[in-house]
Amino acid sequence: MYNYDVIIVGAGTAGTYFALLLAKRGVKVLVIDKDKEKDLAKRLDIFHFTSESFAEFNLEESKEGDPEFVSKFSYCYSRSALDNYEKKNFLEVHVMHLPLFIKRLRNLAIKEGANFKFETTFADLIYDKDNRISGIKTSNGEEIRSRLVVDASGIPSVVRRKVSDPYIENWPIGPRDKFYVFLKYVLLDDPNITIDRSVSWPYYKGWIAPQQSKGGAIVGVGANLSTDYARKCMKKFEDSIPLPKYTLQYEEWGATPYTRPPFSFVTDGFLVIGDAACLTKPMNGEGITSAWVQSTPAADVVAQALKDGKYPTKEALWKINHLYQTKEGAEFAGLRALLVGAVAMSKEDNDYLYANGIIFRSDDEEVKGSVAGNLIKGVLKRKFSYSALSNLLKASNTGTKLTKHYKRYPLTPEGYFKWKKKALSLWKKAGSMADNITDAEE
Repeated sequence: MYNYDVIIVGAGTAGTYFALLLAKRGVKVLVIDKDKEKDLAKRLDIFHFTSESFAEFNLEESKEGDPEFVSKFSYCYSRSALDNYEKKNFLEVHVMHLPLFIKRLRNLAIKEGANFKFETTFADLIYDKDNRISGIKTSNGEEIRSRLVVDASGIPSVVRRKVSDPYIENWPIGPRDKFYVFLKYVLLDDPNITIDRSVSWPYYKGWIAPQQSKGGAIVGVGANLSTDYARKCMKKFEDSIPLPKYTLQYEEWGATPYTRPPFSFVTDGFLVIGDAACLTKPMNGEGITSAWVQSTPAADVVAQALKDGKYPTKEALWKINHLYQTKEGAEFAGLRALLVGAVAMSKEDNDYLYANGIIFRSDDEEVKGSVAGNLIKGVLKRKFSYSALSNLLKASNTGTKLTKHYKRYPLTPEGYFKWKKKALSLWKKAGSMADNITDAEE
């Protein structure tokens, strides 16, 4: 009856890595993707990946001589809105070519027995006589049967949006729910300047980082709403910060989700992962490792749910929800709410946070006094605005409540809807990054 145990829609980092994990566990898996194999992940070239992540996800470190490897650095910086203060964070990071990194993952998955099929577009879900998901239809009319369908299609969320089930939120990821990532690949005019590590300015959601060309760099920003607004944010960033003079090579555009993940990733015969599940880090929008944090234990749960030919019910898959939402989900929920308050302030307010190591601090920095005490002190000295204090304390309070609520995520589907009702109320109070935008029409 079934052609495969699992069909994964999307052959990016999330889908390919999950296929590797499942294949290692003896699961018969097929990954499909709408693109040609040679065109996969060509949208963005350079990305960063930590040495710590290689170890955490059981991958051999990329090294000089490997096709995907570009360079490596051991720490990064962030700077205040007025460029007065700098924080240093120790982090060993590999600079790599994304398409070649995914190719490496794909070869590992194929070696373990995973199957890939390109130029194959998902069209719809197939249901069995009991109205349970049991495979997919492709745009050319082909029907492929499986016991589990996994949506790893990225922001379009083509499978999740087709699921009609009370446990799955099938809303689209719209312009307010993501960051448009605008990247300029540049050659620096001064040959004596080298960009060999990442420097970010969180206030502008901007950064400069290494790329593959000698004497080159990547200047980037992330912004809600549209590509036009992202270009406006890039101009504001470059007008405010004295970046090295450069000659433009070319531009790249991408997008990353920046909204809360669905409250449930699973239902009968279905799982959503990666960008389709909005699994990104609130502090920088990076989604690869966040998705893999979900995928690693999920592979064990899926393998068990499929054992002895069983159909994977939502009850059998529910542990995926509980494991993620009570750990990284809880942490990121609180942080996402806090950051909404942290960006709702002036450049001078941001400078004060940096000056006193509040939110933004170096790894080896010792900060005296409590956060609240230092903020109040700033208000009294008129170095930090009362409105910023109010926004930050409110965001912190909501974030703390969200974290606590997520840690109480139900162990079974029975308690889900009651938990969801309170979660929705808290997220309404938290708001979003897009709520802070006041210059979209300028």
